[in-house]
Amino acid sequence: MSERSIAIVGGAVAGLAAAERLAPHAQVTLFERQPYDRKRVNCGEAINDASVVPLTKTPANGFRNDIDGFDLRIYRDRTHGPSDEPIATARFDCPLGYITDRDLLEQQWAERLADNGVEIRADEAVKPDELRDLCRTHDYVIDATGQPSLSVRTFADAGAYTGNIVALNADVEGDFAGLVSHPRIFFEGYVGYAWLFPKSKTRANVGIGWAGEERPDDYFAALSAACRRNGIPVPDRAETNVYTIPRGPSLAPAETYRPERNVLLVGDAAGIANRYQGEGIVQAIRSAYCAAAAIIEGRPETYPDRLYELMQPEYRLAHLMRGAWVEHEDPELLAAIIRTLDGLTVEALTRSPRRVAVRLLRHPTVVSSLLADSGMLSRLHEAYTDNWEYTRNGVSS
Repeated sequence: MSERSIAIVGGAVAGLAAAERLAPHAQVTLFERQPYDRKRVNCGEAINDASVVPLTKTPANGFRNDIDGFDLRIYRDRTHGPSDEPIATARFDCPLGYITDRDLLEQQWAERLADNGVEIRADEAVKPDELRDLCRTHDYVIDATGQPSLSVRTFADAGAYTGNIVALNADVEGDFAGLVSHPRIFFEGYVGYAWLFPKSKTRANVGIGWAGEERPDDYFAALSAACRRNGIPVPDRAETNVYTIPRGPSLAPAETYRPERNVLLVGDAAGIANRYQGEGIVQAIRSAYCAAAAIIEGRPETYPDRLYELMQPEYRLAHLMRGAWVEHEDPELLAAIIRTLDGLTVEALTRSPRRVAVRLLRHPTVVSSLLADSGMLSRLHEAYTDNWEYTRNGVSS
């Protein structure tokens, strides 16, 4: 394997993770369109399982705040003020969670890879014609370019992927001493949420995202209003990042592996992200490790099935959890569900349908209300017949 050459296009966490696993087994070149020392990262910067990043968890490596978990606050609507009590609260433990400076984390990870023999070609954007050349001159290409991916734009229909969740975020200064151990998430009667993720006692990432049909006319005005009603400092518009979290069909084999060109897609390029809370960092890294394992074993054709197995529990649960928003849009029901799930870990809440189901079944009134909707019953059937976005028999949900 050592004589093989691999090009990785995209140097965010997915590309870095692929390089991490592949470097001992091949000649790896990683292309990143931005210089790492000036890179602007467009995300909320929370990592729910920092063990997937092979860096010492220090502020110098971008790991700013070692959190204990997340606090959720449920409001009926967006008419409340900072001192108004929510209709429900819940706490979810996250023992491996951190709030990061992800730009610094990526810079330090790239430096680690360079020290380990990876050729880092930062500030070098790859164009479609250049991608074709890389496919001809390398044994494998890992596409970690984001959404829509470079390989989709080069070889397929660029409209195949669309955005699912639109989100804004920025760093602000303030007094966050009381929230450092448990960052806060706000549900306020729409399909989406706002957040406050402290990086220290005096600095935090704040943001808001929308996952349903309702979208604001002025995104920054909506972020500003969310900050004011939740007692959060309003960020500067010029410092605010806007990004789109992808949707699939993210597990369709044709969208994750192109055997005729030996291209494997990971992270956002493959449409990988949690479908109800938008998390994508850990998912991107795990997908990259999955692709790397298939290449190392010399069986890249197994990557789509491996990725499907990896993501199945999360996508199944996300399809159901998202239904609690989309099919009902009832803050009181959401509050009841959140109270029922209070105390679970974030890992269980996102990747363990069984543990979530066990909790819910202890509260038959909540389950009855949740399933008193034909759309929710359809989602339950779809979830347990693996019929979401893509199914292995080729039927889309």
